[in-house]
Amino acid sequence: MKKRYLVTNLFAVSLFLTACGNDDVAKALESTTSVETQNEQIVNDLNAISEQEKSLQGTFETTLSEDDSLSTLADKSSAVFENVETRSSSLSELKETVSAMKEEQVLLAEKTSDKLPQEELTALSTNIEELTASLEEYIAHYETVLAEQETYFSDLGKEEATYETLTAGIETINKSDAETKALLAKLDQELVAVQDTQAQSTASLNDLNESSKSK
Repeated sequence: MKKRYLVTNLFAVSLFLTACGNDDVAKALESTTSVETQNEQIVNDLNAISEQEKSLQGTFETTLSEDDSLSTLADKSSAVFENVETRSSSLSELKETVSAMKEEQVLLAEKTSDKLPQEELTALSTNIEELTASLEEYIAHYETVLAEQETYFSDLGKEEATYETLTAGIETINKSDAETKALLAKLDQELVAVQDTQAQSTASLNDLNESSKSK
């Protein structure tokens, strides 16, 4: 479904661009439209990770209540490991989108024609650069989070696990969670900034396109 959505958007973009009267404007519009799609995808991936994370506590409690010996933690058949893997997959998708957005930022930075709204495009390029840097920080942090959680659940299933294993792991997870929330708060602001400058850039480019077609 996700791939179909992206393909449909790209097809619509190609139809739209054929109507553009200026090649520089057309290419710039293609970039800003791609940024819009990527920004939306990033939001979807971050939300998917957050929603899965919310369900982890309930999944863990179910394991503790239904598996007295914690054998499902030892053999990794507990649903908590599936939860970790699902978030890891969403994180991989996020990585791909961030990589694509970084490539688009390079293309935007190269668009120096005086026929283009340079102020808006420069602002968009700068905001993308800041966003992707923060996303890479989030990705590196969250990879550590997932590794810590998987190790924690595995350790609880070992025969030598103690109450200290339980409490120390919870302390580590809570500390990482606070860092995650701080990073997400920063990302929220930067995603909005990219959304706003993308809309402004696209509006200016559309105005230029209309002007060039009327001449």
